[in-house]
This record gives sequence, structure tokens and C-alpha cells, in this order.
Amino acid sequence: MKRELGREYPELDDPKVFERMVALTIEQMEPVRGHLRRGQHAKATGCVTAEFRIVDDVPQELRHGIFSRPGRTFRALVRFSNSQATFEKDGVGTARGLAIKLLDVAGTRAVPGDGDTTQDFLMIDHPVFPFPDPKTYTETIGRKNIPLVGNLVAAAHLILLEREQLQIVNEIKGKHVASPLEIKYWSGTPFRLGPATGDPAHAVKYSVVSHQADRTIPSDHPENLPDDYFTRALTASLATADAVFDFKVQVQNDADAMPVEDVSVEWSEEDSKPVTLATLRIPTQKVEADGELATQCEALSFNPWHAIVEHRPIGGMNRLRKAVYQASVDKRSSH
Repeated sequence: MKRELGREYPELDDPKVFERMVALTIEQMEPVRGHLRRGQHAKATGCVTAEFRIVDDVPQELRHGIFSRPGRTFRALVRFSNSQATFEKDGVGTARGLAIKLLDVAGTRAVPGDGDTTQDFLMIDHPVFPFPDPKTYTETIGRKNIPLVGNLVAAAHLILLEREQLQIVNEIKGKHVASPLEIKYWSGTPFRLGPATGDPAHAVKYSVVSHQADRTIPSDHPENLPDDYFTRALTASLATADAVFDFKVQVQNDADAMPVEDVSVEWSEEDSKPVTLATLRIPTQKVEADGELATQCEALSFNPWHAIVEHRPIGGMNRLRKAVYQASVDKRSSH
């Protein structure tokens, strides 16, 4: 079957797969200090305020949603995290997360009835996921009740993975960085970018590129670092200087080579060069692990489905996330 640009191809058994994954997620949520922690990215390494400014020269064909008004600035919250469902030392090899929440975003919501006014972008420091689709992801985790992706990276059950999956896991495990402010992040999953009503719309992926140099740490000694060295690095850096990132959009231009439904395939940046559409600036500020902002951040839900229709998540893994994230929020709220 010839694939079309910007199109989704849902599977008939999606509802059954999603139901199973929701059950596995809820099973793994554990209380911390009297509260249920997140099913994924449980450990925050910092929460900060930021500004998200749309560049002045947004290409005409990409002027949709938040990018429709060049030069506009949104207030934002940014949460840095480690991807495990459990609290581990920052030196443990795992995916690192960056979640951006834009505030006061008007527009028709991607989920009908959603009374939110935010636009969330969730990233990790790797361009692809080890699992191509929801069914593979759920089957692998369900066979041995392996923890979710973050914990899987550190788990001893890697024999369950195919060679390609294991390679991606090892690439994620092998990254040892000095600061969450110095690394590149990717959305991993695709999103819609187009008018609020009607077609055509692009399928796109996002990336966030730091203006700071990427300083690696000795890969054989991450265990010697403090348990919270990411938080310490964030605190030290933002005490003296702003942190700046370019927010980029990569447009799908080949439906087969850049699939929507297989998130284990990297979209070539040579074939489709990412375009900078915004600047994320984190101003100098005091970062407090137990401060008011950190407490506020932990009470918030960061969800790719907190979106307006112009930026609606697409693809199987995003459809799965819709079910899992909502179940996680409901469980945390009821605890």
C-alpha cells in the first residue's frame, strides 16, 4: 500500500492494545511522599520559567497554530527529567526528558472538551524510540512486566529485544552528558501542522537544539557523580546566564522513508532539514528542588495531547499516549 504524506494508519486492535498498556502503567505507579508519581519521567531534574518566541521569518506554509503570528512570545514552564518510572541516580544511563508547557494558548483543542489553555511539547534526547508501534511496545513490556521505557533502558531483560531495538536502547544508555541545558532533544513522535479546519496538513517532528556546547562526561565514571548532578548543573548554570535553545520543525516529505506509524525510524535531516520556528529562552533564575515552582510543576500534567488542533499528535504511539497519560493523570488525581 502506498502511503500518503501526513496520513495516519490506525490498527484495528488499537483499543485492545491501549487497554492493556493502561493497565500495565497503573500497576507501576508507586506513591512517593504520599503522592503517586508519574508513570514515566517520574524524577524531575529541574523546573524553570521560560519564554518561547516565534521567529520573524516563519515560512508561509508553516504559519499555523502558535506559529501563525511571527514575533509573538509565549510564557512557558519547562520541566527537565529522567525518563524512568522510578527515582534513580542522574548518572544512570537513560533517556533525558524536556517538557515545554506554553501558557495562554487560544484555539480549538485537539481533545474535545479539554478546558486547558496550554500547548505542551514533550521531548527526549534521542531521535527515535526502541519500539516501532504500540503493539510491539505493549507485547514486550507485558511478557515480563518490564518497567516502561526509561526503566527498560536499565533493565536486565534486554534479551527480549530485537537487534534493532537493542541498538537503540544501547545508544540511549551510552549517553553521559554534563547538563540538561547542553543536549539536543527530539519529539520522537510526529504531529500535525496545518489549518484548524480542513486539509492539507503537514506531518512534522520537533527538535530543540541548545546554543551551549555539549560537554560529555567520562562514560566510565558516571556512577561517581552526585545523585542529583543534573539539578546541580542546572542550578549553577542558570545562576549566572540565560540558556537558549532553537525550536525546530522537520516536515515529512516521503511517507515511506519518514513514516508516521513507526517511531523507531529516524527521519533523515539531510532529506528534510529542520527549520527553526522559535527560540526557547530560559532566563537566569534560582532553581530550587523543593521550591514553590517545583511543587507547582509536579502537580501539573505534561501531555502531548494538551494541544490545539493545528498541532494535534498523530501516529500510533501518540494515540497510545493519549490513553496512557489520561489514565495516569486520573490515577494520580484520585490518590
